Formats: sequence, C-alpha cells, structure tokens
Amino acid sequence: MSEIAKQSPVITHYPDAPVPTRFTRWNRQNPVLQFGKFVMACINIMMMVIKGHEK
Repeated sequence: MSEIAKQSPVITHYPDAPVPTRFTRWNRQNPVLQFGKFVMACINIMMMVIKGHEK
C-alpha cells in the first residue's frame, strides 16, 4: 500500500457491522421474490393514481 492509501480518511470496512443471515441474503437476491415485490409496488402505485383521479 502506498502512503496515501494508509492515511486516507475514507472508511473501507466496517468490522462491527451486522452481517445479514443466509436466509436474508437469499430473500434479497431471489429474482422470483423480487419480481413479486415489484408487481406489488406497481399495483400500489397504480391504486394511488386511480384514487387520485377519482377526486
């Protein structure tokens, strides 16, 4: 490492940060679940738009 990298104030690692469990990582990275969340978010937004146009 160079001298500049050793004296840099930028934090590059967090030793005390909590690590997600294997199940949590699987939930976050599963494309099927992500697609389901995407569809639900789209439906939620569409319902807000429809309710806004009713007034």
